Amino acid sequence: MSKNITIAGIGMGNPDLLTKETRCALIDADLIIGARRMRDAIPKNCHAEYKETYDGREIMALVEETDAENIVICMSGDSGFYSGTKGLLAMLEGKYEVNVLPGISSISYLSAKSGISWQDACIMSLHGRKDNWIQAVRSHEKTFLLMGNDSLRSIVEELCLAELGHCVLVIGIKLSYPDEMILKGKASTLLDKGDKLECWDSGLCVLFVLNDRAGEQKCLGIPDDDFIRGQVPMTKSEVRAVTMSRLNLREDSVVYDIGAGTGSVSIEMALHAYRGSVYAVECMPKALELITANKAKFMADNLEIVEGKAPDCLEHLPDPDAVFIGGSKGEKEQIIKAVLGKNPKAHFVCNIISLESLSEMLSLIEKFQLKNLEITQISAARGHVIGDQHLMEGLNPVFVVSFEG
Repeated sequence: MSKNITIAGIGMGNPDLLTKETRCALIDADLIIGARRMRDAIPKNCHAEYKETYDGREIMALVEETDAENIVICMSGDSGFYSGTKGLLAMLEGKYEVNVLPGISSISYLSAKSGISWQDACIMSLHGRKDNWIQAVRSHEKTFLLMGNDSLRSIVEELCLAELGHCVLVIGIKLSYPDEMILKGKASTLLDKGDKLECWDSGLCVLFVLNDRAGEQKCLGIPDDDFIRGQVPMTKSEVRAVTMSRLNLREDSVVYDIGAGTGSVSIEMALHAYRGSVYAVECMPKALELITANKAKFMADNLEIVEGKAPDCLEHLPDPDAVFIGGSKGEKEQIIKAVLGKNPKAHFVCNIISLESLSEMLSLIEKFQLKNLEITQISAARGHVIGDQHLMEGLNPVFVVSFEG
């Protein structure tokens, strides 16, 4: 018997918001699969068996084992908006004919209710992800956050801690349900209300964050004094700016900082690749303390600190798009080999001080037949006032070497 499988977005949860096409599919179904909360969105005149699960593998097992001909798999909101549809389709396609139906998403619903357009919003999900949403808010006039396990209280507290208390929040809670709430106010004002807000720890929450000062913070060559510093060497801001330009990160890049030191490069990476992941690899205890402190100061949630020595600790990390080697502990060859084993097209940037290290790197580039080599020597000097004179004090010259597999 052939199986007709439909993946349907059921909207916010109120049965009145189902599309006519989805309603008909549910009424005609022999088997409906979905999470427990979605059961309440099923029309009353629907008599199909309902199986509760949202796990893709369990859904596949139910589809394969059932004798039902018409199967509807329910997805909350819209099937194309941070939905499990993408992963499920990959499992179903090639085995079954699948029809995907849209639903009303949380962003379109809140947009309609609040009168805020969403086509120019930066859209982020905090559900099971570690994106740097604070940087997204800093960079965009309008950010939409799909909440995860974080409470609304923690979101407001982080905004205020990041000096974003001026941002206006438009919050949708339990949208489409009888106890729906839409709340608006500045983050600082909401925080001042404290426990008077009944919705602080409510689930099913989404929000717009409106920032009329977006783009004010620059994050290319952050001033050295902005970082928490100790006796650990740090890449100076002038060199860091060139290094970042050579890394050429996308907003969703996966990147390693090997020999992260104070974490200054890691922080800039995390601010640029705010939808991606940054892995700061370091083995020195004092440096690890500084990276941890700077991660907290800059609220770089997408920065993960990896304690250990490369290349050994790289094995279980995700495949990188780009790698910065600031310190290698004499393991340059093994690091490059390990990275190329994970991604043969990885992009590398290395900062080198000595001529001997530069010669070694050039030999490795030839050995591994790497391409698109660029070498820049940076000789920066900073002005200081001594008496009534302004004198220039030179920083150590640095070679910035970039290449790729």
